[in-house]
Amino acid sequence: MTPYTAPRSSLALAAATLLVLTACGQKQPEAPPAPAAAPEAPAAATPAEPTAAEAASAQAAAELAAREAELARREAELALKEREAAVASAEADLASKQAAAKKAAAAKAAAAAPRPTTGTATPSPPVKPAAPPAPIVIPEGTQMAVELTQELSTKTAKVGQRFDGRLSSAVTVDGKTALPAGTTVTGSVTEVISGSRKIGGTPTLGLAFDEFQLADGRKLPMSGQLVEAGKSETGKDTAKIAGGAVIGAIIGHQISSKNGKLVGALIGGAAGTIAAQNTGGEVVVPAGTVLGVALTSSVTVNPK
Repeated sequence: MTPYTAPRSSLALAAATLLVLTACGQKQPEAPPAPAAAPEAPAAATPAEPTAAEAASAQAAAELAAREAELARREAELALKEREAAVASAEADLASKQAAAKKAAAAKAAAAAPRPTTGTATPSPPVKPAAPPAPIVIPEGTQMAVELTQELSTKTAKVGQRFDGRLSSAVTVDGKTALPAGTTVTGSVTEVISGSRKIGGTPTLGLAFDEFQLADGRKLPMSGQLVEAGKSETGKDTAKIAGGAVIGAIIGHQISSKNGKLVGALIGGAAGTIAAQNTGGEVVVPAGTVLGVALTSSVTVNPK
């Protein structure tokens, strides 16, 4: 190869320029420094080839990951099947219960439905209502024990005054109770002769009984009067009923020194009256006194 040779004209021009500058006393300007060369980029490293051990290890890791993924997939499938089996069992159980309920309802409806009667069946006879109890008739002359619930006196009583009493024992007819003990008996005062208001008169109190008041509110009209008294074995006047059984507590001829009351007795021929044998006193019948009363007409009681 032939070396490069600059042209002569160029060399001559450069020499002339140098002489001119020297002659003018000027220095030739220094040439600017050449820019530093850029560092060379490192060469890209060439990847090293994996070794056999590294390759085997990577393959084993990949196989393990694949087995774990397969195991997770199988477990997910198994869990899904178990949930599906549980849902199916619950649905079957519910369906069984619904079927049993429908069967029971149908059986109940069938039992409640009227059964058709065949042409040969004999109809049962109608049930007859129980007959009401027969009325009880208390005959005329029946005697009762009536306890007064208030005091009566010839000094304060007036003709027509109402008073109350009650049966101290039940009234029975042929072994049946017609009127129980405690039944209210009402009446009125029919005669009053006061010893303090009529000089020389015999104190007399007349009583008449006219109504029973039953416990259920019914009222039965009746007619009764006091039983005429007889003599007791002690010689004192007392109220008696047929058979001689003493039921009264009206004792005559007794004057209380404490209150001055004279208790009268059933005496004389005037039925239904209580009279004192001594004049100038009063007939006083205390509350709680039991009187003998006889019915003057029959009474019909309709039991309920």
